This record gives sequence, structure tokens and C-alpha cells, in this order.
Amino acid sequence: MAKRTVKYNPAFLSGDELVENFVVRHPELDLIVQVLRENTGDANQHALVIGPRGIGKTMLVLRAVEEVRRDKDLTKRWYPLVFSEESYQVTTPGEFWLEAIFHLGQKTDDPKWRAAYEELLREGDETRLRERALGQLLDFADRQKKRLLLVVENFNMLLGDQMNDDDAWALRHTLLNERRLMLLASATSRFEQIDNAGKPMFELFKTLELEPLNEEDCRTMWTSIAGKPPPDNRIRPIQILTGGSPRLVSIISTFGARMSFQELMGDLMQLVDDHTEYFKSHLDGLPPIERKVYLALVERWDPAGAREVATGGRLDVNRASALLQRLRERGAVVQVDGKGRKKLYQVAERLYNIYYLMRRHGAPSRRVRAAVNFMVALYGEAELARAVRQIAREACQLKEGMRLEHYAAYEQLLRYGPTSHLRAQILRETPSAFLVAPDVPSSLRDAMAGGPSEAPRVHCDEVGTPSAEPKVDVAWALLNKGSDLHSQGHSAEAVASYDEVLTRFGTAEESALKVPVAWALLNKGSDLHSQGHYAEAVASYDEVLTRFGTAE
Repeated sequence: MAKRTVKYNPAFLSGDELVENFVVRHPELDLIVQVLRENTGDANQHALVIGPRGIGKTMLVLRAVEEVRRDKDLTKRWYPLVFSEESYQVTTPGEFWLEAIFHLGQKTDDPKWRAAYEELLREGDETRLRERALGQLLDFADRQKKRLLLVVENFNMLLGDQMNDDDAWALRHTLLNERRLMLLASATSRFEQIDNAGKPMFELFKTLELEPLNEEDCRTMWTSIAGKPPPDNRIRPIQILTGGSPRLVSIISTFGARMSFQELMGDLMQLVDDHTEYFKSHLDGLPPIERKVYLALVERWDPAGAREVATGGRLDVNRASALLQRLRERGAVVQVDGKGRKKLYQVAERLYNIYYLMRRHGAPSRRVRAAVNFMVALYGEAELARAVRQIAREACQLKEGMRLEHYAAYEQLLRYGPTSHLRAQILRETPSAFLVAPDVPSSLRDAMAGGPSEAPRVHCDEVGTPSAEPKVDVAWALLNKGSDLHSQGHSAEAVASYDEVLTRFGTAEESALKVPVAWALLNKGSDLHSQGHYAEAVASYDEVLTRFGTAE
């Protein structure tokens, strides 16, 4: 039976599935269980789990509830009542206890509790509602001879938006003095009610702030969901791409990062479509002014300073800097090393860049850029070279007009992605037919034309004869020489260098030599054109088409 994962609603999992899927956060679980075991006196220690959406709060508290059900000692002492993820209807202490009655009726499936809920729902006086609902809950605890564990999520929203301070003080009084009640709550961030000494919930909770997953946790979670460990060189990119968010690791680990570019584009668009609500809820959860700064940063893939963000968000640079710091404290933004003392920032979860590029900028070029960013972030160097080679090979099998996205991806990867070594490897392994296809954009030809000068710097004076050194290195060394001569304005000498490539290797059968030979013909044609020898330039281009027009 296939393993079932639920990214947004862990409450849908069975107890066994919950335990099976809970593969990280074990130290945090142990801490909550310890609090439960130590709550034996006249007052309980309440616990609050803090972290942004997707960090694993729901999974953790539900796993703690499941531990209560499985541990004989805890089962004897605790009766869990799990509230819905959002308790929108709770605006007073009386309604808080009424909500507990509702979930008691759901859990016991006892008509008596459903009737009690319906009756209390008609109670118009808040004080009487609070006393009656709380009294019935405590009577139930006495009959069970257990303490009630109330699991309430988004507690910061409940206190900050739905209850006033007087109501929060009344709630605190009950929680502080009633040993039959313990609150295990979650919050998406720290909030004034727990941080301000003058507020009702100050020092009421033992707080547990969830950190992003480390590399080992990412490996463990990926392996659990995908059924096999990721390549070792992919762990760090996964952590960077997801910001260590368990929910995003879960999304990526079930995402087929295939070598086919068409499938990759389709999968990325499907990923964005499937998870739009999650991405959108993250953005909606930010205050409007912070969201504006966050989106100005999301627009950029590369790290940016406060001034660039201020320009993108149409804000004063000092305010942008302060808001970036606030977003950093929230965990939405991270600071990266910049030149000198300049602070640079990027979003913590790079998938938001992918989402925003594909959603807001729906044009094909922006979707391609998003795919390229994803590939560079996720693939290791060896995998990236294979993926780019596959893009070129796939393009060669498509009809004219059907490979524009392939050209755009290849060009961006050639310009922005690789190191010099990887660039040279990509160019060497590119099928010759890709270089001479009639619909290759001029911008891509320009990007490819810079290829030889970026290849490993092997000079002809150093290599001797082809039999003494690898032939491929000699061919690329001659191309380097020709490219450098061209850059210095010595077109005739550059043509002579390209001719030497053709003389030495023009009839070679090795596939690795066909690419530099094709480059030599292309570059020769370009230099002959610049010298005004148009007929000879056309002949050079025709020779490329004749030799490699149907090559793969």
C-alpha cells in the first residue's frame, strides 16, 4: 500500500499514518511529552508552539495527542480535545468553552453533548455561558478522572483579533487556577499577548519556537516521502529552495524533477497550480506593508540590498531596511553575505520566487526563467549539465516554432547558471544540430558565441601535438586562441586559428570533437562576414549545415 502524505491537513491522517509520517521534530515532541508528564500538581504548565505556516506545528501537536493515546500512563491522566485549525467563531471566553463542548460532542459522538451544545448556543448572557460551559467540561473531566488537554491552533489570531484584553484576562484566570485544564496551543509568530508584561498571557506558557529543518532533517523527510534518499549533493539545495520548511520539503520530494524540459515545465506549472492556496495564504498572512517589501524581494532571484528593495516597493530606504529586519525576525527573509558591509537579503523559501514568477508573470519567458532558477537551485553541477544537454537534444526533435522555450532556457542557463568549467562542459556536449537550427534566436547565438572564451584556458603553446595531449583540449585551445584574437580585433589571425581546428579535426568522428569543429566553422563565418568576405562567410555557414544539419 502506498504511503499517504497530507501536506495541509495532518488531521486527516489516521493515528498510524501520523506516526509513520512524523519523521522529524522528535526532540520537540519529547519536550511536550515531558511537560505533560510533569503536570501533576494544582496548576498546569501550558505550552505554546510558535512558527510560521508550514513549519510543522500542526503535525507536532497532533503527534503529541497521538502519544497521549498510545502511552498507558498519559492515557490514564489526559483526555485530549482538539479544536479546529481556525476557531473563527470564538470571540469570548464563554464561546471558547462552548467550542470545547462542541468538539467533545464530536469526539464522543454522544447525543447528550450535542444537545448540550445546542442549548448553550442559545444562551445570550456571556457570564452565564462561560460558567455553564466551563462547569460542564470540568464535570466531564471529574467523571473521566482525567485532565483535559485542549489543543488550540492559531492562538495568536484568537487573542489578537477575536478577543479583547478583558476576555483574555478571564481566560488566563481559569487556565492559571484550574488544574483540570491544560492548553497546548500554536501560533504563527510571537505576539504582544505573550511578550508584553502588561498583557494577560505574559509568562503563562512554556514556549517552543520551531526552527527550519537542518540538512539531516531534510534528508530524513525526503527519504521518508520519496522512498529513497536524495543524492548527497542535493541536500543543501533542497534546504535552500525550501528554507527548511517541512511542508515545502514535502512538496518538493513528491515533485518529479525530470530531465525532460517539457515535463519539467509542466510539473512546475502543476506544482504552482496545486499549491497556490498555500503560497497565497503565506502572503496573505503578512501585514500589508511587510507584504509589499516581501514581494519586492520575491521579484528578484538574486540577493538584494535595502535600496533595491525600497525602489521595487516604492518606499523610503530606511523604512525598507526596518521592514526587512522585521521580516527576517519572522523567518520570511534571510540575510546573506554581501560585498563589504552591505547587507543583502533573499526570501527564506526560494519556492516563493518560483511561484511568484510563474503566477504574476505568466509570459513564457518568465515561466522559463522560473524553471531555470529551479534547475540551478535543485540540481548539482553534474545533473545540471545532463539536464541542459537534454534540453538541447529534446529541441532537436521538435518542429520549428515548438522549441522557443528550450532556446530561452538554454540561453539563460548558459548566461546565468554555470561556472566556466560547467559552461565549457555544456557547450562540448551540446548536439551539433542544436547549434545550426534555422530558428535559433540571435540572442542565443550571441550567448553561444562567447562559449570558447569561457572554456578551460588551455593554450596551443602548452599542448604540443594532438597525439601528445587530449584532442578535445587542443581543439578548444585553438578556439580560445581564435576568440581572443577576434576580441583584440585580429580577425584574419582568428580565421587562421579556426582553420587550424578544421585542418586538424575537421574529419574527426569523435562526438566530443564535432562541437568545436562546428564552432570553428560558425566563428570563421562570423569573422569572414566582419571582413566583408560575404561569399566565403556563406560558404562556411553552408558547410556547418551540410555537416551537422541533421546531427544529434
